[in-house]
Amino acid sequence: MTRRHAVIGLGRLAGALVPALRQAGEVVVVGRRSPGAGELTQAEAAQQSDWVWLTVPDDQIAATAAALPWRDGQLALHCSGATPLSALAPALAAAGFHPLKLLAGDAGLAGVHVGIEAGAGHHAALRALALALGLVPLALPSPMTAQARAAYHAAANLAASGVLAVLAEAEVLWASAGLARGDALPAMAPLTRGALDTALARGLPGAVSGPIARGDTGVVTRHLGALAAAGLADDLLLALGRRQLALADSAGRLDAAQITALRALLAMP
Repeated sequence: MTRRHAVIGLGRLAGALVPALRQAGEVVVVGRRSPGAGELTQAEAAQQSDWVWLTVPDDQIAATAAALPWRDGQLALHCSGATPLSALAPALAAAGFHPLKLLAGDAGLAGVHVGIEAGAGHHAALRALALALGLVPLALPSPMTAQARAAYHAAANLAASGVLAVLAEAEVLWASAGLARGDALPAMAPLTRGALDTALARGLPGAVSGPIARGDTGVVTRHLGALAAAGLADDLLLALGRRQLALADSAGRLDAAQITALRALLAMP
């Protein structure tokens, strides 16, 4: 079955989605807020299509959906992990299709997991489309509660921009050691990639390394001193240290005395 897709909103996601759909043999039209000669308005694109993708920013999804002319048989979709499907309420059928990828730089989607939130009537078709696009379908609860949605989106955000916050802290420490700040990220990126590769191969507990995984309280104490000398608060390192200790403990890497000493150092109750 050949579907006609309308993509409304021309940001990074649309820049990856439109060519991927076309490459998979789907028919795609683009709706523009201010169309040029020969281009379609958002309403015109929606009127011509079976599936209508709203790839606008999250806070514009509901208003955009309310402004479009919907008809029977259409499916409205958004690609937001944080926005409930109720934002698409003006349409008679709605679904979510959320690629788990930061779309900066390389905008390709192949190999990426995609969260699919849809009722029984559309889930199979969306799963088939995901596979045709080279994506790995991930079934989300449907309907998804507000609490589940918040947890899902928080997990995704922590795995993406949360890592950047850790690297920013590391960059400050790097500079405080007298090293060129511009060298920090290129030098540390292989460490980050290596940790992720090892975690994929061994699981998170099996991948944890460093002084906490070795029970080396002396090194951790010196790390805390380095934070103070760099003018940084110790809250992030302590919080991360407690999580690393839990991983190392679950992997059976430490004895009882080491765990007790590290808990005291990291102010773990």
